[in-house]
Amino acid sequence: MPSRPAGLGWRFGVLAVGAIIALLVALPVFRLVYVVWTEGSASLHEIFGRPGLGEAVVNTVLLAAAVTVVAVPMGTLVALGLRRADVPGRRWWRFALLLPVLVPEFVLGYSWTQAYGRAGFTDTILGLPWPSVLGPWGVWAVLVVNTVPLTYLFAAVGLATRAEPNLERAARASGAGAASVLRDVTLPLLRPSIAAASVLSFVLTLGSFAIPQVMGTPAGFGTVTTRIYRDLSLGSDPLSFVEALALALLLVAIAVVVVLPADLWLGPRLRITRVAHPEGAPIVTSRGGAGRWIAAGLGGYLLLGVVVPLIALLAAAVTPAVGVSPSPSNWTFDNFLLVLTSRNAEALGRSAVLAFAAAALLTLLGGCVSVLERRRAGRAMASLVTLTLVLPGSTLAVALLITYGRWLGSGLALILLAYLAKLWAFAHRPISGALDRLPPGELQAARASGAGALTAARTVALRPLAPALLGAWLICFVTALHEVTMSSLLYGPGSETLAVVVLNSQELGRIGPTAALSILLTLVILVPAVPLWMLIRWLRSPRRVRGGARSRSLAHAH
Repeated sequence: MPSRPAGLGWRFGVLAVGAIIALLVALPVFRLVYVVWTEGSASLHEIFGRPGLGEAVVNTVLLAAAVTVVAVPMGTLVALGLRRADVPGRRWWRFALLLPVLVPEFVLGYSWTQAYGRAGFTDTILGLPWPSVLGPWGVWAVLVVNTVPLTYLFAAVGLATRAEPNLERAARASGAGAASVLRDVTLPLLRPSIAAASVLSFVLTLGSFAIPQVMGTPAGFGTVTTRIYRDLSLGSDPLSFVEALALALLLVAIAVVVVLPADLWLGPRLRITRVAHPEGAPIVTSRGGAGRWIAAGLGGYLLLGVVVPLIALLAAAVTPAVGVSPSPSNWTFDNFLLVLTSRNAEALGRSAVLAFAAAALLTLLGGCVSVLERRRAGRAMASLVTLTLVLPGSTLAVALLITYGRWLGSGLALILLAYLAKLWAFAHRPISGALDRLPPGELQAARASGAGALTAARTVALRPLAPALLGAWLICFVTALHEVTMSSLLYGPGSETLAVVVLNSQELGRIGPTAALSILLTLVILVPAVPLWMLIRWLRSPRRVRGGARSRSLAHAH
């Protein structure tokens, strides 16, 4: 009899989470298909024959492939390099590599135009502009910089959970060189992680909007997402609206074709149930020149990819006009004073409330899916949650708008629904990985000692899960705070987020105020992110984990 309530609770949880997924994703996508079929089936041939549409589709696919081909090897090499013990400041580099993720995409793209474009920072200081920064090459370069941290995390997690240092040591003891060990031992174990990073990189680039809009559109380089944004801006043209819906469905089809088979094949291979670190420690390398070269390469990547563009952005914010030398004698804070308005303060408040609410709800939903997927019927929901992450934001925004817009209007409620639909996997994945490595014997011992289910979960499971829960909340909060793709399509009068305000300012050509707003938005993200990341590092520290394990063991003994 005790298992009956538990079984009923599990089935209720599956039904509840399934209903939420259906309302947030399945119903809007089916509604999107229905509208395209009923209103545009007769004119689809005319839509797909419109000038520039085929070029935008080709640009999108080629861009996604080009970013994946470069970003995945770079991220993997960085993870392998930071595994060496002779890299100076290894812990600091692991945090610094996440800086491109903490900087909003459109801010990173706009900062590159201010750093390397004509009359930009390098042109003014060194006379070295990069004319192609506006166009496909600039879009590709910034997307690579923005994607490398993601692929690095996949490879680093794969090394932490799948690597077998004892096998590596045995191969080295048998006379194999470092290259042979890497090729024959380490990389085969990383293949599932590298494959997952490749799929995610490709599909997320397909749905990227902010960087192509900021850096590609002014040069006439269009993608599917920028075309959807343009079509929805032409409210007086019914054919443009149907074209936007059809393109959104095209992105859905590509995402499903690429991601669903990959998730079904990779899911079991990525799941790790090992509760401790791999047997033995990683191979310790003696201090030498290789570690310094790795640190120098990482420093160059961050300097050119993030630091110089942010310095250029700050210089544009404190100089009065384009082309003026950013020397201290020309500095002014007029641009900051210009953007410190009550309207922008309200936009910041809306962004913070939306991000906080979305992060809290997503952490709860991610935890529910992580628990439910322990059984076979719940694994399908985990695959659906992963699929929502790779669905382009513009597609979800349009689908939610035509499904719930008549009741909710365009505004904060729709934006919050879009955040929940799109970012669910960001909360689910870290919590699920932590649950996989949770020692099951401790929960069983607590229950055998008389603790109830809630007490056992609170005293045994929540403590080791605290870093994953806080990390999931932080990822969702930061991502929602600088999200612009869905927000720019769903906001209405009086419901702009700060990211939308920055994007609108950039489209109006207000260089100084846009730079000032971008700096403020980046600071708003960095200020809470850095201390929370340090807290997560402290919670994950081996000394604290060992101390917590000893305390629980003593408690169970008594």
